[in-house]
Amino acid sequence: VSGGLPGNTYRPEDKQNYTLLLAEIRKQLDALGDGHHMLTIAAPAGPAIYVNLEIAAMAQYLDWFNVMTYDFHGGWEPKTGFNAPLYAPAGDTTKFDQGSAIAAYLAAGVPASKLVMGVPF
Repeated sequence: VSGGLPGNTYRPEDKQNYTLLLAEIRKQLDALGDGHHMLTIAAPAGPAIYVNLEIAAMAQYLDWFNVMTYDFHGGWEPKTGFNAPLYAPAGDTTKFDQGSAIAAYLAAGVPASKLVMGVPF
């Protein structure tokens, strides 16, 4: 696991522990026995972040991945860019666009029926 702000605490096993946490939450929800309870997450969008998640393993426990496909560009950058481009503009190889984010989750094995694309307003 890597990334985040300087000073953030993280451990190499955080990737697996997050999946284990989702598994335990799903187990506890299922044990309630009063129908299906939805389990969803606000899922990150960005190539550098996917390596920190066991996306395919997570899919078996989650009902939806609410993919945060917005705030790709902003005042923190030296040039302007669209906040939530559907597809990357010509010449942009960053993969910071909605199409690339959804494609990454599909490629990782998440069924399309479990993906919710976030849209800014």
